[in-house]
Amino acid sequence: MKTSTLILLAFAAVASYSAAEDKTPAKTTGEKPKSMLQKTEEATAAAGHALVNGTKKAGRALVDAVTPDSDAQKVDVSVSDSDISLPKKLTAGKTAFLVKNTGKEKHNFHIQGKGVDEKFYMDIAANDTKVMHVQLKPGTYQVTSPSKEKQGDSMKHTVTVE
Repeated sequence: MKTSTLILLAFAAVASYSAAEDKTPAKTTGEKPKSMLQKTEEATAAAGHALVNGTKKAGRALVDAVTPDSDAQKVDVSVSDSDISLPKKLTAGKTAFLVKNTGKEKHNFHIQGKGVDEKFYMDIAANDTKVMHVQLKPGTYQVTSPSKEKQGDSMKHTVTVE
């Protein structure tokens, strides 16, 4: 469905909801339409914010699959069904993790530490590669590969950034 159609549907739903929910005491002829218009405006703004947030999530899913930025340090990561392979030491700065799933199951890549808590919006399919951009600061980070198929099963590594 096109974005413009979604926006029109959201506006129509908000307008009808506002009219149905108007339980204000009797007002003069001019005051009631103003009140309904104000409620409709507020509900439309809320619907617009929800639409923007949904669009950002969809955009993030697409960003997962792009090539690394040219100014980022590139780090090759291999995720199999039983291990994660990546360097134990990295340099601080803008980093592009090129994560290749060499296993037969879907996997994800999650990095946490020093204000960073990033993972892919969608798992990486077998034989697929995704790129994650992260700004790394000096310190210690935990890298895991959580699996949705195997709850609680994840591979863990510690990475030091200097």
